[in-house]
Amino acid sequence: MAIQCPECGTYNITAAEVCKKCGAAFKAKLSRIEPEKPEKKTGFFARLFGKK
Repeated sequence: MAIQCPECGTYNITAAEVCKKCGAAFKAKLSRIEPEKPEKKTGFFARLFGKK
């Protein structure tokens, strides 16, 4: 989990009280960085028989 600076948008560690890039003070606003989910590929039999 990370804290995103409202001034410059830089992500900082959760224990930080000021932004590491611009020095702005911020309250603990937590954001979660989620990895992108890959698209589900259609299987061989689904392509062969036209199922989705």
